[in-house]
Amino acid sequence: MPLALKIRKSSGVSVTPAVHRLLKTANAARDGADWPTAAEAYRAALDQAPDLTHIWIQLGHVLKEGGDPEAAREAYETAARLTPDDPDPGLHLGHLAKTQGDVAGAARAYLTSAALSADGDATAELRHMVTGHAPAPPGVFEAWLSGSSQAGPPALDVAAQAREAVAALVTALKRAPGHDPDALAQAQSAADLIATLDTGVQTMTEDGAVSPCLVFDVSDLFTYFRNVRSPTGIQRVQIEIITNALAAGVSARICCFIEARDEWVEIPERIFTRLCALSLDGNEGESAEWTVALNGALMTLSIAPPMAFPRGAFLINLGTSWWLQNYFLQIRCIKQKHQVRYVPFVHDMIPVLHGEFCPKALIQDFISWAIGVFEHADFFFVNSESTKRDLLRVGAFLGREVEPDLVSVVRLDADIRKPGRVAAKTDLLRRFGLDGSPFVLFVSTIEPRKNHLRVFEAWLALLKKHGPRRTPKLVCIGHPGWLNDAIHEQLTAHEALASHVHRFMFVSDQELAQFYERCLFSLYPSFYEGWGLPVTESLCHGKTALVANSSSLPEAGGPFAAYFDPNSTPELIAGLETLMFDSAARAERERWIAAEFRPRAWSELAEQMAGDVEAWADLPPSTWRPIAAPEVGLGAYHAFGRNRSTRIWPAMRSGEVYRDSANWWGPDDWGCWTKPGGSALRLSVPVQRRLRLHLHIRGLPATTCPYTVGFADQTAQGELRPAEEKWLALDVPAEAVEDGLLVLTLRGEASEDLRGCTDGSDQRVVSFGVNGFFVCEADDAAARLAFIEAVALGNLPDILHGREPAAYASLAQ
Repeated sequence: MPLALKIRKSSGVSVTPAVHRLLKTANAARDGADWPTAAEAYRAALDQAPDLTHIWIQLGHVLKEGGDPEAAREAYETAARLTPDDPDPGLHLGHLAKTQGDVAGAARAYLTSAALSADGDATAELRHMVTGHAPAPPGVFEAWLSGSSQAGPPALDVAAQAREAVAALVTALKRAPGHDPDALAQAQSAADLIATLDTGVQTMTEDGAVSPCLVFDVSDLFTYFRNVRSPTGIQRVQIEIITNALAAGVSARICCFIEARDEWVEIPERIFTRLCALSLDGNEGESAEWTVALNGALMTLSIAPPMAFPRGAFLINLGTSWWLQNYFLQIRCIKQKHQVRYVPFVHDMIPVLHGEFCPKALIQDFISWAIGVFEHADFFFVNSESTKRDLLRVGAFLGREVEPDLVSVVRLDADIRKPGRVAAKTDLLRRFGLDGSPFVLFVSTIEPRKNHLRVFEAWLALLKKHGPRRTPKLVCIGHPGWLNDAIHEQLTAHEALASHVHRFMFVSDQELAQFYERCLFSLYPSFYEGWGLPVTESLCHGKTALVANSSSLPEAGGPFAAYFDPNSTPELIAGLETLMFDSAARAERERWIAAEFRPRAWSELAEQMAGDVEAWADLPPSTWRPIAAPEVGLGAYHAFGRNRSTRIWPAMRSGEVYRDSANWWGPDDWGCWTKPGGSALRLSVPVQRRLRLHLHIRGLPATTCPYTVGFADQTAQGELRPAEEKWLALDVPAEAVEDGLLVLTLRGEASEDLRGCTDGSDQRVVSFGVNGFFVCEADDAAARLAFIEAVALGNLPDILHGREPAAYASLAQ
């Protein structure tokens, strides 16, 4: 009679005694943090019982803790295949991706898990990830989750997947001993075919010409939408040019840089056009539909796969990116990987030329952008000849001359009227008693540069001279800006002025059209502009404008506007009196505008830009901005922290350009965190001699971090205690510098989620940080002594590369 086989249980699942013993050994090793032993025992158990889903998950746990995230991912994915209805594998895949800094991958894994268990931990994780620190309105997340779960995770770019798969196959065949040459040739042929068939790269026109792909970066617009619905000048330019380009059939895609993820994602056209339509047609008081659409879009983008840039595409940023600290590092990465050409649309250089009108933080970030843009942009769009002159002037001052032919002026002389648009639902003029009252219209953000104080001074003088019954009222329409306390204080201090000035902040396009149609004329007294869109708006509605004769404004107003010196109150008053009280002169100007003013359609601007891109695409690669390692300054310290200067000087530089690969977070005040998985520095060295390099590194906030730093075939290892700062000294032999290039690899063996030390506000997962580096020739005793003194005395700015000269002619006007 055979003996009965004894059956054991593991989490309620029957296993053999042999498997049970292995699991007991594995569990004990796991509890003692002996990860290798635990992994070995779990694998042995799974060899005998490969259908134990919960043990695959346990294997994933110990592999993750043991520092093998790829093997851990494979274990979790095996568990997911075995039990596709179990939410646990997706939850743990999400946790793993999050520890690796893969925010989008984590979100997609959590979405898969949440679809199986709506009340589980994955749903809570996903809610936090897609809504951020500020929760979405009630019901919005739930509605989005329901729709996203039914649709499934976003599909990855098929061409990109195919390219990666075939590339991996080619690499494997090359490495395989005794590989089949015919198989390798076939795989390489397949790779070439996939590259040719990538339909997102170019479009064939009717005449057989090939048109390059335009990729519009709307990061600035979507950040704006988070706070405000109705557009101002720059936002309107983006909306109109892109929607008209799409309507005209221009080969274009849309993307957004997600700062929390540090990468671009593609925005589906339907989502973009829907938000733009709601932005233009609504106002802040009618927000239910807008709130649902905006939050749904932001949540969808938070889990979208990274943008698969077509090879050779033109990335056109119609807005701004100066607030995105890691933007230029990622520009370098997509240039290297996809041969993307970067084209910013420069609206003005005001923070550099007239910083007195801007907040300190804006000036500092704008200067960082200005330094970087001249090192990364292949071509430029600008909105006026005035802005073009400013751009060329700033570039030359920084020692980054730009060829004028590489700068295209796209005048914003566009027709802002919308034929067939539904009339406004409310009549603001009647509601506020303006329906039968003459008034002058002043449309602008409320900030010092717009010259509100001089306008109020002029109105006080007019009220005193002509009395309140004869003096037209002033209607100010615009969003709140900055540094505007004095503007509000002046209104508060003068009762007569306050009763004669009406202010509106958030109005729809339909309501704005009503104000233009009923005003006597418009006023635009700005000290400095890039173009002056309200001037164009006024002319489009047939109304003349009294405009400052500064910067680009004569280009915007042409012969149809009246002009005055923005620094002269008497000139302003004289201009106002002429247009206020001489109805015949005002009518004559309106007849002239009606007969002669011919604004362009927005589609014409879009077509001009597409034509410029086609012309640039035909230029030889030598005209593009090369992605070359910047030359180091020997005997100097190169800092990685954010710019804190509020002025620029000749040869001003940023240390961030020495960072190589995408595995860096953007600059903080002190320097940059690396990302898990390893980072690199790429230095161009002007001499082929022995070097002394000092790397200034920083530990994680609360976690001990082993690290490895290497170059060529040499490595240095160590350990950083929490928050520890250390100088790492490296002797670099001459032969480590190949073709003038020194590449340093950096890898931290630990990482930390910064939410734990920032009350959840900073979601980055980081490894150890780098403050900067100093490099000199090894036998340069004077330079080494200067470095030691600077460190000892805390005077690193005295040896900073590209530091401010003792004397130079300022660029500020």
